Amino acid sequence: MRKLWVAFGVPVLALVLLGLGGCVTVPATSQKAFSQTVKGMFDKWVATCHAGDVEGWLALWDEGGIQLPPGAPMNVGKAAIRKAEVPLFAAFKFETFVINVTTTYVDRDLGFACGTTTYTLAPTAGGDKMKGDAKFETLFKRQPDGSWKVFTDTFNSNVP
Repeated sequence: MRKLWVAFGVPVLALVLLGLGGCVTVPATSQKAFSQTVKGMFDKWVATCHAGDVEGWLALWDEGGIQLPPGAPMNVGKAAIRKAEVPLFAAFKFETFVINVTTTYVDRDLGFACGTTTYTLAPTAGGDKMKGDAKFETLFKRQPDGSWKVFTDTFNSNVP
């Protein structure tokens, strides 16, 4: 009987304990809690854009974030995203900006949101305002402190 326990019981017990250990180390996030987190992050996204606060906007990003803008190379890392966005924040003021999240999903340390945006941009040097609407998909990554940051952002215009 002892040999049977050693032969089968110990490996089964080890697998069970390893499986439970994996479950304990990954904090659960409900879909509802994640959706609320995303809403709060996008509220900050809009507020920082309206304020022209590029550093506040960048604070929403993971250090290794990847931005996939339309018609341009991807920006990898916060430094590259900053380099691409600083001139845009300087050249335009967001007069209106609305983010409508249509879908969210979370699984452990990654989640995503997709939806639509509408906006009105006013050139800071003067000139005609630009109105637009677009669609997006944003991937969020849980940080070591349990907070969430933008990890990838893909977006493109519905306006030719």
